[in-house]
Amino acid sequence: MQKIALQVLFGLCLCTIFAGCMIYSSLGLPWEAQNLDGSISITWRSGVVLLLLIGVVQWISLLTFRRRIALQVFLGLVLFVAIATLILSSSFSFSWEPQGPEGTFSLTWRSDVVILLFLSVTQGLSFTAFHLIRLRSQRRHSLTTSTPPNV
Repeated sequence: MQKIALQVLFGLCLCTIFAGCMIYSSLGLPWEAQNLDGSISITWRSGVVLLLLIGVVQWISLLTFRRRIALQVFLGLVLFVAIATLILSSSFSFSWEPQGPEGTFSLTWRSDVVILLFLSVTQGLSFTAFHLIRLRSQRRHSLTTSTPPNV
């Protein structure tokens, strides 16, 4: 029962992170129509997309738990959120985007590339760290469980 609760919580965490990435990317909400002032109103279509997103991330959560990589993915996502929060709240934020005359930044494909780069690097760091820890523990285990010499 505890494992199912962890899978659901991990899926909801994934959903939150993916929704946040969509907000800070240039993808926008292509299923919603734009208003005359350029803003987008959220309608029932966004609710349907959110339900589909929840279904997809719960399926991803199930697969990560089955392959026993949920902890690596989770720690990589925590690192991604920490780095993204630091960068988005710094003066460096959105410096990769062209600046408009009023000092605003329009989101383009560059933001998508930066988000994917941060996500890939943090996941790579997480998996590399776990791999190195596993190798080190196997090496220690093989050194301590050696057979005594025949005398």
